[in-house]
Amino acid sequence: MGIFDFRDPSKRKKKSTPISVECTATEIFLNNTRISFPTNYTVLKNILGEASRIEPIKNTNNKVYLWDDCGIYCSTANPDKMLMLLLVEDNRYGLGHQPLKNFKGKVSIDGKPMAENIQNVDIDRPYMIRSIIKEQKQVAIAIGWNPGV
Repeated sequence: MGIFDFRDPSKRKKKSTPISVECTATEIFLNNTRISFPTNYTVLKNILGEASRIEPIKNTNNKVYLWDDCGIYCSTANPDKMLMLLLVEDNRYGLGHQPLKNFKGKVSIDGKPMAENIQNVDIDRPYMIRSIIKEQKQVAIAIGWNPGV
């Protein structure tokens, strides 16, 4: 006689794959898939899965797309024109809407950890990447469209 598990499989914890963001001089790869900005919800959904939540922002036309398990946030008025992703490393950051979990993935720039190489990112890249610091601690990473290129 075998051991049976009668729990609902849809309610079991899913193993999440860590998110990787690799930035080269000309491209960004999100989980080994090339991405460019502006991007759209379909592209992100194919890489990250469905957003956990899509919530309206009061008094605006924008909606927030949240991937709670990944720690990723995106705000946009048009899901076909998403300009930026916010990788939230400290969800106490103070956004009105924020992912339930912190971003635990890895971000590399030109093959090195972001902290070692962010100073080498200039305005000529086809994307922007910024470290968001609050109280002398990195709380989020913004990656998105570079309007100057």
